[in-house]
Amino acid sequence: MSISTSSVIRTAGAAPLRQLLRYDQTVPRTLVHRAAVAEVFLTDGCRLEDMDRFLIAAQWPRSHGLYEPDAAGFTDPVLLVETVRQAAIYTAHRFHEVPLAHRFIFCDLDLQIEEPALLRVGGAPLRAVLDGRFTPEANQSAKRFGARFEAVIRVNGQRCGRASVRLLAVGDQLYTMLRHRDSAPAGGPLPPRPRTLLPAAEVGQVRPENVLLSSEGPGTYGVHLDTEHPGYFEHASDHVPGMALVEAFRQAGHQLLRQSGNPRTQMMTACEVAFGSFGELDAPLLIQAYDASSEVAPGNHVVRMTATQGERTLARATSVYRPQPAASAR
Repeated sequence: MSISTSSVIRTAGAAPLRQLLRYDQTVPRTLVHRAAVAEVFLTDGCRLEDMDRFLIAAQWPRSHGLYEPDAAGFTDPVLLVETVRQAAIYTAHRFHEVPLAHRFIFCDLDLQIEEPALLRVGGAPLRAVLDGRFTPEANQSAKRFGARFEAVIRVNGQRCGRASVRLLAVGDQLYTMLRHRDSAPAGGPLPPRPRTLLPAAEVGQVRPENVLLSSEGPGTYGVHLDTEHPGYFEHASDHVPGMALVEAFRQAGHQLLRQSGNPRTQMMTACEVAFGSFGELDAPLLIQAYDASSEVAPGNHVVRMTATQGERTLARATSVYRPQPAASAR
């Protein structure tokens, strides 16, 4: 696939360009595979002269049905993951001419929040810029496009963290082959949601309707998906959405730390997820989690998790939690 030459900025530095990015409207929702304009967080983008470097602008709402700031007023870290996901898709479509009809499969992601105090919500929506590099893989074709997107995340002009995602974009025929390569046979209707899910505060959520987990024993959680949920199923999906798994991992980590008696409010400041298999909507889904904090320096809390359906491993994750910044931090 060729590289689009639209919006190439010829400049020696990116800093002045960040001031030229626009925030007055979103990018077209089709370029980030969203059904609702309200779920689009990107507002602008350009490619720098060296051709593999991009600046992507985003605006984060002060309140959102799914990515709601926590009780202390910090932006949901999973919103950063969603923003990076959208940026990777946007860059592939706009600057690498990947067909809009291609299906995107995310293979892994890594988010590192270095300055969580910058995520405190104030009197106006936060403005973010992703200063990223998009590295296509060598074996490209009209039916398959693979790449890694790596970015430094700046919030209101200051470096906040970094992120990386690897993606695969494929046509319908190849998607069908990959989708059903190791899928379990259809098992019938979606398992009913239990009457009692975990309290929202225990899993780092604000709204009860966004809770995904039930407790199935120490360190074991059932994941319960409502296919009518406007956030987790923003558009129809034939499998468990990757972002729903990311959120389920985050919730499991929060609950495990609370159960272990950690007295302070924790904020997820890093997560690594490796996706291994498509998740079925009609089969029970479990997350196993354990506290691995003894493996790292004091002050950080690490949770390692695995999502499974039967004998299949859907994904593995490692999340890092730190105490929220003090109220005076800005």
